Order: sequence, then C-alpha cells, then structure tokens
Amino acid sequence: MTENACNDEYLLLKENIPDVPNLLNKNRIKSGFDAIKHFNAEYLILDDGFQHIKLTRDLDIVVIDALNPFGNEYMLPCGILREPLEELKRADMFILTHTDQCNKNKISFIINRLREFSNNTPIVETVHKPICLESITDNTTIEINYLNNKKVFAFCAIGNPLSFKKSIESSGAKIIGFCPSPDHHIYSDAELNELNKKAQNIKPDAIIITQKDKVKIKNSSLTWNSPVWSLKVKINIVKGFEIFENKINKILNQEEKQDGA
Repeated sequence: MTENACNDEYLLLKENIPDVPNLLNKNRIKSGFDAIKHFNAEYLILDDGFQHIKLTRDLDIVVIDALNPFGNEYMLPCGILREPLEELKRADMFILTHTDQCNKNKISFIINRLREFSNNTPIVETVHKPICLESITDNTTIEINYLNNKKVFAFCAIGNPLSFKKSIESSGAKIIGFCPSPDHHIYSDAELNELNKKAQNIKPDAIIITQKDKVKIKNSSLTWNSPVWSLKVKINIVKGFEIFENKINKILNQEEKQDGA
C-alpha cells in the first residue's frame, strides 16, 4: 500500500461482524497463534493469504473479478498480479464475482483461461446484489428502490470503481457525477470539501459511496450539502452453490471427526 492508504477492509470487517475477532498483522503466523490463544479460534480465515506459502491451508479460494480477471497479466510493479498466472494451479476453488456485469462470452473466456492452468478446480459464479442504503451519520437504512430515477453523485476508493458504478445504475439511478480514487485511498479534509463542492454544483438527490469509503469518512466533521448514503451489497452465489457448500462442509466434517476420535 502507498503511504496515503489504510486497511479499510479491516475497518469494514470490524463494523459488519463486530462479534468475530478480526486481527491485523503482516505476520500471519503470529496472528493465527494469537487468535487461537486469546480468542479460542477453531477456524482461521485469511484475506489475501494465497501467497503466504509458509502457512499450511485446508482450503485455498481464489476470487477473480470477472470485470478485470487477469489485469494486464503482468506482475507487480508493471501489473496487478502478485504471482504468475501459472500459480493458479494451487487453488482449490475459484470464485468469479460480478458475473452479471459482463456478457456470457467473457465468462466463457475466463473459464477457458482458468482451465489452462487448472483443469479440475471447481468454479463458482457470484453477483454483487445491492440490498439497501445506509446513512453515514446514524446508520439508518432505506430501501434500495429509493435510488430509482434519482440523480446521484458518487465517489469511491476501491479496486473496481466500474462495478460500483454499474451497481448504482442497476438500481435505477442516474449518475450525474462520478469521482473514483485509487484503492484504499485516505481522503483528506480538503479532498472531502472538494467532493462536497462538486456535488453541490450539480445538486444531486443523494451522494452515494461504498461501505469501504463509509468507514473512512463517517467521523469527518464535514457537513455535507446532500444526504450521503453508502451502498450496502451482499454476494449471491448464482452457479455452483453445492460446490461451495461441499468444500466448506468437508473442512467442518474433518474437524468434527478429529474431535470425536
């Protein structure tokens, strides 16, 4: 991450699942032992853990964005890949996201490309479904159909701003202003003021942001000139639910057998 970035995903997890211990540490091995020692954890879920070769995993899930599945196929710093695509052969399951936001030909292309590296790894297809809008001031929620025929100004700092834009449009809103920033970007007070001015100039019915942006700006002292809502979404499995369920249950059943032995 750059200096002007934060682990907003960590903050988001803390907000959405406050009862589940969520540890942040570059040393994943230490985090694992801390989770077991201090929280009696029975299962450990790692975000971005595929490259931590030293850790023995029971299940490697690789999530692939259907809108930008392989970047430019170059590794960092020339591209977005952390490993060569050939290393996908280590995956136990692929999850394709945003499959409703691209055509069937592209989905087929992605699946065929994955089969070049791993012929038998199961593939699960998912969509991001908007479920409601959440106020950044008091966490009140309103139905997603509020956006229908509304004029919207939106901004975000996520890895795939196009998907966010498509999700807003799928809810019936008309986007009249859109300002994306790099993933994990931290907004300064001056930047927030500038975004507020841009919105004020076009007078939208609402300002829409992502949940990742909400956790970073909700404590700002700025008084917005339009209501600000975060778009809350959930992931729905549309193809391969039994595959996903069987993979998870296999691990759970293994644990139960060990306990009963």
